[in-house]
Amino acid sequence: MTQFSVSGEDRADRLLAMGQRLLQLIQAEIVALRERRLDGASIDFEEKERLAHAYRLEITHIKADPTLLSGARPDQIQNLRAISSGLETALSGHQAALSAMKEVSEGLVRSIAGEIASARGGPASYGRSGTLQSGARPDSSGLTINAKA
Repeated sequence: MTQFSVSGEDRADRLLAMGQRLLQLIQAEIVALRERRLDGASIDFEEKERLAHAYRLEITHIKADPTLLSGARPDQIQNLRAISSGLETALSGHQAALSAMKEVSEGLVRSIAGEIASARGGPASYGRSGTLQSGARPDSSGLTINAKA
């Protein structure tokens, strides 16, 4: 395989384009999560994952060898810093939106499980003390909850 050299200016342009598109995808996903559209997170999943991976690799290479950006214009460097900062902010918002969605989903599942458990009651029976018990078992449920999901 032949390696070709990429100028610092071209590398910066490519990195800026990747960062801007990644930022757009993350912001769109945050909006979808806040609107409680579960499918919104998976619409551009493959593109987002591919871009995130490529962006991370490129940043890793540049950190290892800063001369890769030699020749980049000052405005490109400034824009790269702005994109990097924007991505950090967006990812923080993304984490908050995911946490909120998880709490809502888990609360809904717990509520449904509680309703099922309270609606189901076994036949009345006698307890150890000889008193009649209603047979309701609040801890039994026909719903399985996967805490890792």
